[in-house]
Formats: sequence, structure tokens, C-alpha cells
Amino acid sequence: MVLVACGSVLGACGESNTGEPFSLNLVYCDNPELDVPSCDLTGYSMQDDSALRAKLDSCAVGGCHSAPAATSWTMDLSGSVGDALSALSVPGETGGYYVVDNVDPDCSLILSEVTERPIGSIRMPVTGGFWSKSETDCFRSYLHEMYPQ
Repeated sequence: MVLVACGSVLGACGESNTGEPFSLNLVYCDNPELDVPSCDLTGYSMQDDSALRAKLDSCAVGGCHSAPAATSWTMDLSGSVGDALSALSVPGETGGYYVVDNVDPDCSLILSEVTERPIGSIRMPVTGGFWSKSETDCFRSYLHEMYPQ
């Protein structure tokens, strides 16, 4: 009887929720006037992701977004950057938010978090070394290359 009661409580709290992810008003989603994403920096393309990997390395460090002591979500950069980001396109450990939105890359939470105006959180990385506008635009371009609209 205790197991049935616990199961009911967990279900009521949303533990078994398989619905659509929550909707956030993200920086890029809120701006319909945005140009097509482009990048003038090297190392932010599917063919050469070296600069992007270096930026994301600061996310995938101990105590931030690497296993086992990750906060919110986990990034695994042991393979390609594309593989690490596509693994984040499924809502799961994030409480229903898309860290990377494979339908509308502009609505990716990870993109918002590295901008000057993060929505719903503090600007990443919390340790400093913030991304420049150009780097953020190049990251946006990379996400669009991964998931063309």
C-alpha cells in the first residue's frame, strides 16, 4: 500500500510526465528581426569545430556540466561537438527544457545562457570568460548548421 501511495505522489509531482517541454521566451526566440545566422570566426563549423570545442570545454569541467557531479545537465565532449550537442536535444534531466532545440535552434537554452541577457538563469560560464557577441553568433550559426530550418 505504501508503494501505491508513493507512486501516486510521484505521478502527481510530474515525475512521469512525458509531455512537451516547457516554453521559454529566449533571447533569440523573442527577436523575429534577426538576420540569418552567420559566422566570421574560424572553428565554429561542423567541419572545423575547434574554437567551439575550446569554448564548450569550460562547460564540461568537474562540478559544472560533466559527469558525475553535473549541475542541471551533462555535456560529454569525448566525441564530436555535434554529438555532445545533439545528446542535449532531448528533454530529460533538465526538467523539460530543451538545452538544444532541434526544431528551432534559436530557442536553445544553452544559446541563451551564453548571451549577455540569459533568460531564467545567470550568464554562463559562471566562472567568467564570457562569450563575445561574435562567439555567440557563431555558436548560433553552428546550431543552425546542425539543425537547418
